[in-house]
Amino acid sequence: MHFKRKSFFIGLVWIVLCPSLVFAASFEYLYVEASEGNSSGGHSAIEFGDEVYHFQHHDSGLIRLLKQDKPAFHFQYRFLQNRRIHLNQVEVSEETFNQLRAHFKLQFLAQSQQFNQLDQLHKDALLLRRLLYKASQKETFFDADFSEALQINGAGLFYTEEQLNAQTKEPATQYAPIINMMRKKIEQRYGNDYLNIRREQIIASIKLLTPSHWPIVGDILSKDNFPATVNSFADTYRDYITGLIALKTLEKEQNLREDAFFISDELVTKKDRVVLARLRDQLMLNLLASVNSKRPDWGYATLINVARLMTLDRSLQLGRWVFLDDYSNDSEWLNVEQFTHYEKHMQRQINDAKINLTRAHKALLSVDGLSEARYSQVEMSANRYAELLKVGQHKKIRYIGEKALPTKSIGLPDMQLPELTQQKLLMSLNELDAYEGQLLATLKDRYRYDLVTRNCVTELFKTMDQALLAPIKVEGLKDEWIRNDSENSLGGRISGAFNFIPFISFQAVQESYRVSHSQLLASYRDQQLAKIDDPMFSLREANTLTSTLYKYNSDDAFFIFFTDNSPMLRPIFGLFNTVAGMGQSVFGLVSWPYDSGKNLKAGATGILMSLPELLFFNMRKGSYPYLSYNQFVDEGQ
Repeated sequence: MHFKRKSFFIGLVWIVLCPSLVFAASFEYLYVEASEGNSSGGHSAIEFGDEVYHFQHHDSGLIRLLKQDKPAFHFQYRFLQNRRIHLNQVEVSEETFNQLRAHFKLQFLAQSQQFNQLDQLHKDALLLRRLLYKASQKETFFDADFSEALQINGAGLFYTEEQLNAQTKEPATQYAPIINMMRKKIEQRYGNDYLNIRREQIIASIKLLTPSHWPIVGDILSKDNFPATVNSFADTYRDYITGLIALKTLEKEQNLREDAFFISDELVTKKDRVVLARLRDQLMLNLLASVNSKRPDWGYATLINVARLMTLDRSLQLGRWVFLDDYSNDSEWLNVEQFTHYEKHMQRQINDAKINLTRAHKALLSVDGLSEARYSQVEMSANRYAELLKVGQHKKIRYIGEKALPTKSIGLPDMQLPELTQQKLLMSLNELDAYEGQLLATLKDRYRYDLVTRNCVTELFKTMDQALLAPIKVEGLKDEWIRNDSENSLGGRISGAFNFIPFISFQAVQESYRVSHSQLLASYRDQQLAKIDDPMFSLREANTLTSTLYKYNSDDAFFIFFTDNSPMLRPIFGLFNTVAGMGQSVFGLVSWPYDSGKNLKAGATGILMSLPELLFFNMRKGSYPYLSYNQFVDEGQ
């Protein structure tokens, strides 16, 4: 006992005299308040510097570890979803900080690879079934999932799916001179018959291509959670076909599709011309490298280089900036009625998009700015700005979906097929189905979501325990090791089993961990209300009927009163909100044949979200889906 007391005082003196050596770092434990939408009962996350890790329940019934940049996470929850975030800063040693962050990152990468393999298996199965139908000479095969899952990125810049399957040739246009110059440079570098030779090599490789082997030996996941690496049959075949399309584009001098690019109103200045000409030369060198590359994705890189060379050349010819359309096929669309009532927000989006484009343009023109990456930023910014300008023309717009590299894809065409027998295809498909079934069962067992025993809170604490236990090699006494190490590293240990509710877990962190300070991060509505100190303004903004800050949107069920700033009146306001939900449900019964039950579902959600308010628990906050990210940054995050 005397020895323990002496050790305690020595440790205390060490901490007092050298606190920076002991607690040289910190991480943040976040609690996101409850609200309608995803994680409606509240949410928890852990923040390491600019990285935020959190577990999310997916429609598949599994719980996944997600990683987001800090600004993106806070913008999503505090602005778009209008939810306050409570923050506990936990002081730890630099060693503990690095240990925790590295373990979360490792688990994120491992889980990403696990589900990526499941996706690869699904694609392999789709391709094998397609080939099996082809081999059996059945022409009735149709699977919508096949064309959606197996896409050729970049090919849609030049072809439609019908054109490739029909082997038709588009007539050469004014783009032909620049493509002709590309071909001559390739022939000068690699030989006159290079494109034809490489095409024949790819066709020979496709004919010999065999399905991936998916063995089932012991545990399907290794001890570090990374599945065995196996080359995907579908991805390999898709890379070969993309290469054939890239070569066809050069050989046939295929022009860009009319919907693959747009001509902006921005004029090309003298300084722009110098930069664009230099960039064109740089892309030509990139093309010469990509067309002879051994990388699997060389075909996609070649298609992008060719397409960008065309738009750069077109910009120099017209004297106006021309850009590829870089929105993906699955971009989120907004109809006119969805944004009609958000004129102020949409105008701010347009202004911000213009500012972002100007900044990207200046960066490209800077002394050290000339690079394909900087040009990609200009291209993305120009796409965003051009799309948002359609708001003023009362057209539907693509709201989310810009890509750093244009993907404009089409379904996988039947240009060249592997030479596989029905027997080989059947055997490979059976093997794959068995492996896929076992992998899916393993993932479900490991990541099955449960409201109480496996949710966003329990998995956070479990992962933290695993991180602290990882360096310990002693067998047995596992719980004791975790408890002692957690107390030494964090100040205490928290059991997710008894603190599985987000706001309770936040309190447990305050009481158990070495918390240096706590902070409440305001939601968007809180920030706007704080700008005007006027009781009448607050009264007007307390309900959705007279509010100028909030406009009803389809992401929210209908409600009348905000209850986040009225704790004493919350049950009364909650009663009105419950009645509002009932009213929407009644209306939903009438409109059900016309809206497929949308209003009925929203009304039921409204009732469910309003009932907790009768017990003083705030839920109805409203969301703001069309806010600007620049506004979030400007207002101090």
